Amino acid sequence: MRIRLDLAYLGGGFEGWQRQDAARVPAARTVQADLETALAKLFGSPVGVEGAGRTDSGVHANGQVAHFDFPRVAKEIPPDGLRRGLNRVLAPDFRVTGAQVVVDTWHARFSAVGKVYCYRLRLDDFLHPHTGLNEALARTRLDVMAMQEAASLLVGRRDFGPFSLTGSEPTTTIRLLSELNVEQIGTLVTITAIGEGFLRGMVRRLAGTLREVGRGRTPASEVLSSPGPTLEARGLTLERVLYPPAPLPEKA
Repeated sequence: MRIRLDLAYLGGGFEGWQRQDAARVPAARTVQADLETALAKLFGSPVGVEGAGRTDSGVHANGQVAHFDFPRVAKEIPPDGLRRGLNRVLAPDFRVTGAQVVVDTWHARFSAVGKVYCYRLRLDDFLHPHTGLNEALARTRLDVMAMQEAASLLVGRRDFGPFSLTGSEPTTTIRLLSELNVEQIGTLVTITAIGEGFLRGMVRRLAGTLREVGRGRTPASEVLSSPGPTLEARGLTLERVLYPPAPLPEKA
């Protein structure tokens, strides 16, 4: 039986999603390793977890998704009981927000058709100790209308290689950016990116490019040829992974 898990976590305490080499001393704390450890405690045997995608060190999630298959020797636990049980053993900065049975062919990564990310910039000279946990500081006023104009020029299918972090070697750097929206509510500016997939560091560099436009350092018309800096991870959140409707598993 395959189970889908919906996850939320504060990324500041993790060195990304992917489990690290067990021989590393001290071992890095990762989202995948924490979740697999929690499942092993519930079932009394190792459980492997597949995620919808990696989040980098420091990046948060409101809607990360993973799946696992029940160990054959383990007693089945109802999804809601599984969610409650995991949340009892996970650290406070990591929560399972949902659990459901899916068909055995469903895959957290390969069944996904898109992702939604949000970068939050606070226009102030400090970050609040609670609400500021998933924000980055902008400090200065930003021209949001210019940022919106620049964002519209970045939307589309193109080579986003110049907007990725060096060191990543994907098969192709062509990506479809379906939407890139900039909004301001009070002192908070949000940059929301929706696409079928993103390169490593791509959303943070798109946000950095738009911030430079907002500061008046880069004309909106030059964003495609003048990528800005890669902003810090603390402002970025994976909000949602997009899936087509999945068939319900057959009842035994």
